Amino acid sequence: MDWMEEEEPGCDNTLSTENGLHFSLIPAVLIVGVLSFLQRRTKKHAIDQKLPFLQGRFGIVIPMDVMGFSHRWSYGFAFGAISYSVLELFNEQHMLKVFPTWAKAIALLIGAFEVGLAYFPFFACLSTPHVATGAVMGICYSIFWITVVGWDWFTCPYGEVWGHYEKLIYQWPWMLSLVFLLGRFVFLLVKAVFKQCKSEQEGCKELMHAHQIEHVKRLLRKAAVHSKPLNWFQRHVYAWDPHFKFPNRLIGTAIISVLTLYMVTLIDHGIASLALKKLDNLVKASVNTETPEILNVIWKCHHVTLLTASLNMVAYVCHVLVCYRKQIKRLWKGHKDFLPKKLQNPSSAISVASIAKYSGCQIAFTLWGYVIVRVAQLWAAFLISYGLVLPIINGYGLELFKTVGTLLLTFGLVLVLLYVQELLVLYLFLQDKISPTDDQKPLALNNRNAFNCFNFFFFLYNVVMGITSCFFRMMTSFMLGTFLVSRIDRTIMQKGYETLDWGYRTWIGMIFADHYHNHPVLVCFIQLLLCQVKDIHNNPDYSILNNAPSANCQAKKRWILFYTLLKNPHLIPLRKHHLCANVPLKLSSTPQADIVVRAWLMRSQAKLETVTDTF
Repeated sequence: MDWMEEEEPGCDNTLSTENGLHFSLIPAVLIVGVLSFLQRRTKKHAIDQKLPFLQGRFGIVIPMDVMGFSHRWSYGFAFGAISYSVLELFNEQHMLKVFPTWAKAIALLIGAFEVGLAYFPFFACLSTPHVATGAVMGICYSIFWITVVGWDWFTCPYGEVWGHYEKLIYQWPWMLSLVFLLGRFVFLLVKAVFKQCKSEQEGCKELMHAHQIEHVKRLLRKAAVHSKPLNWFQRHVYAWDPHFKFPNRLIGTAIISVLTLYMVTLIDHGIASLALKKLDNLVKASVNTETPEILNVIWKCHHVTLLTASLNMVAYVCHVLVCYRKQIKRLWKGHKDFLPKKLQNPSSAISVASIAKYSGCQIAFTLWGYVIVRVAQLWAAFLISYGLVLPIINGYGLELFKTVGTLLLTFGLVLVLLYVQELLVLYLFLQDKISPTDDQKPLALNNRNAFNCFNFFFFLYNVVMGITSCFFRMMTSFMLGTFLVSRIDRTIMQKGYETLDWGYRTWIGMIFADHYHNHPVLVCFIQLLLCQVKDIHNNPDYSILNNAPSANCQAKKRWILFYTLLKNPHLIPLRKHHLCANVPLKLSSTPQADIVVRAWLMRSQAKLETVTDTF
């Protein structure tokens, strides 16, 4: 068994990542202050009257739109950069030591705010509307953090488990995320410079994204008669939908879940390796023999379950994304039957709060699920090794086969007898089909007297079998609850107790909030209203006539004349053919009064038709 090398003495690193986190608060505050100065508030407050020279500056700087779709992978790598510090928070680092034990929650809150402020500039520089300024400050801040992490690598690379490569193995996702953000900020700066060279006409505010537009177009098109058949991967694993995108929140949560799971796996392997190494040295020193067999079994079970538990959690993270798309599409269609009745109409406060709680719940559920599944799989692998593998290796395969064969035969006989009862009921105690095309026989008894005798004699046997069924039920619930504890998209509670599952309630509230804010049809309708209102505001009089060019100039003039007379009905009696009729121009006269009344009626009817066509 390969054990790790001896530990090298620690190194003195004044510019460590923890000290860099403290020092980064200074440039972080400066960057946030500059972006807040450039951000103008939409609503005026009392401070604007007292300090009018501010001109509405020092607005709120948002880190990201949690329900938006812009810069999704950039936000994801920003979450990847923060993942290492998040794991340190789990280890109760970045916490002030001055607080007593009972106030540990307050110390943890202060540490979380420090970490959030240190990484806030990455998100703020991506979300700011001042792209060039945000990109320049993002480049400088990324270079600062790359320098801190790189300096920590070169000055203190050694660790207890992986030797000189420990910092590299643990922190390469951190460095990769920082390098990606640096490249992204450079790209945004170049793009902003080229955009400044082009004069673009300002239009209505864009609420829709390209994938939402294509989704609405697909709904309005007729379904294709001959659709392309799906392959096995698309039917059973995942079918790609180009007209659907996950929000920023889900992409970032998935990335930080995988990265923190990677680091927790490395920590788990390091702790297990050191523990087994010390135990092996202790046994050798006391007994003066080779490594005992049980340590070799534990070491091999450790490696196998480490891999299977990690892959299981990664598959769960990907499966949560698949379930999100499936359930959000059902909500778009108006289907809520897949949800428990008590959770089909969550309150608005719960839904909005779930947006904030989802990421933390998903990450914590993934890490705790890994720990629980890892322990369960380790015990199962240990029992299989000593109950099945080692007896066969040591030459006790025949005895093992007899014992296992007896158990399997007993269990199989129980299942056969349970199935025989159903067959007897099917062929002896149910009436025939009403129609030959029916799938099954009706729920109507036949041979009632014989069924009473059958029920009496099988009563005692089923009592004994009930004990086995109860044990099987408990084991099945335990196994499913253990392996599904990290599945936040489904509850592990029984029907009627779903509201006790806080994680599942968070999931339901989150998908409802996304459903109400990101429904493509609703967003498309609001986008059309905003564009139409802006067009009417810019051209209030003749905007309807100037929308589409007319090939017939005479027809266009007639429409303009008609629109003018609708807006000014008192001009109708002053038209040329009315003046040539030698009728006195008096509104009190009957012909002129009739003309004015008809003009006002025409105007009202045209307005009513316009409003009806609009909605």
